[in-house]
Amino acid sequence: MVTPQYWKLREQLGPRGRQRVRAAVDAVVAPVLGSVRATGATTRAAITFDDGPDPEVTPRLLAALAEAGVTCTFFVLVVQARRRPDLVRALSAAGHEVALHGDDHRRLTELGHRAAHRCLVTARDELQSLSGTPVRYYRPPYGAQSVASYLAARRARLEVVVWSADADDWTDRPVEQVVQAGLTGLAGGGILLLHERLEPDPRNGAPTTSFDRIDMARRVIAGARERGWEPGTVGELVRTGGARRTAWFRP
Repeated sequence: MVTPQYWKLREQLGPRGRQRVRAAVDAVVAPVLGSVRATGATTRAAITFDDGPDPEVTPRLLAALAEAGVTCTFFVLVVQARRRPDLVRALSAAGHEVALHGDDHRRLTELGHRAAHRCLVTARDELQSLSGTPVRYYRPPYGAQSVASYLAARRARLEVVVWSADADDWTDRPVEQVVQAGLTGLAGGGILLLHERLEPDPRNGAPTTSFDRIDMARRVIAGARERGWEPGTVGELVRTGGARRTAWFRP
């Protein structure tokens, strides 16, 4: 279990200390309990979107991605997919990868292993039915993961995917700053976390942003290409370059 003492120690270590500790832990733990954090496809980058679909954003995002000739991975909430199954099918029809973000946005770290497993199997099966495609990948809401919830996902035949770069696109600021934050943390073979909408946190509500998420996506694609990284889905990058794993556990 990840405790508050862990987070206090983590902050005391600083960025370099955390990198050294992570490398040491990953060498031992990641082969057994590893989540996909990046890939070995060094000339590509995976762009991912969480919390959708959204009736206003998703159609515009699909059009922008089609115009750019890019396919991405969408980590879908089943509660949203039930409301707009047509959008889920449109994602799949356009060649995008439909992945699971959960039935809703609850932290599965608050459930036991059996309850988490039941929740994930039910959500996976429903999303597969709605999308008409197999669902292989899962991203835990908030990145919250315990050993019990990780094992529940693997038992549900889901590969856990986290991220190596985060645009912090739930913080309202000029779109240029959002894009720069995402691209600064990204590298070849990396996985970038973006959102097409922001699901309210049961504890704190939903943050609000004013920038255009379609503009954000266009700028991210252009910036990735300028750096020599052709965007693609997580599945494509894993198939071509292999998965790079990390022991990812947080409350």
